[in-house]
Amino acid sequence: MKTKIILAAAIMIAAFAAPAAAADPATPYICLRHSDVDGWGARDNHSMVVNDRFGRKYLVSLAGLCSDLNWAFGAGFRAPGHFGMAGSCVDRGDHVVMRGGGVGPGSNGSCWVSKVQLYTKDMQAADKFARENKQPLAAY
Repeated sequence: MKTKIILAAAIMIAAFAAPAAAADPATPYICLRHSDVDGWGARDNHSMVVNDRFGRKYLVSLAGLCSDLNWAFGAGFRAPGHFGMAGSCVDRGDHVVMRGGGVGPGSNGSCWVSKVQLYTKDMQAADKFARENKQPLAAY
């Protein structure tokens, strides 16, 4: 009996330690808080650049039908199943809620976040170069 308890404890410790060991300490934690969103712009039909109230820019990659993103008057994020989300981070699976821009399928909440990352100066420069040379934008 004592051996089973020790074995169970060892398995639990290993299960909780594995994600911590897998995290790269050099990678900063990225958190675009719902309450800090202060503007956005469509990058293309599958990504948007979101500004926060502290002047940081985030590249938010999207999945689903986001065809009205270029024409929407307003956009925001809704975390499914979460109430009181003002302090929570925009994360994978959050839905993009758009206002205006048409009545196509992209305006009905069928567009969701697949990835959030900082939009660096290098990314901005690469996007500017691609647009000026009429090339496709890079996928990040």
